Amino acid sequence: MDILEKFTKFQKSTEIKNEFSLQYMAIGLGGEVGEVLNEIKKLERDDNNVLSNARREKIITELGDVMWYLTGICNRLNCSIEDVLKNNIEKLTK
Repeated sequence: MDILEKFTKFQKSTEIKNEFSLQYMAIGLGGEVGEVLNEIKKLERDDNNVLSNARREKIITELGDVMWYLTGICNRLNCSIEDVLKNNIEKLTK
């Protein structure tokens, strides 16, 4: 089992008690993307655009939350992250 499969299984198990809607997952994704952007803003405002290990870890943590919601959206659309990536590659190569 690769990491994307493990993450998809994990994502489903973490929300098993809550059948969140597609709308809920999309709003959550937007919020988490905002948190990624906020950390990158702080990189400029607070860190003089010097990426420290601590800031890098904060960004990575927020990206994990983005992936949780993105995977949840994929689950509701009955597709995988791999499907999304393949589709994007096809779109960008046209």
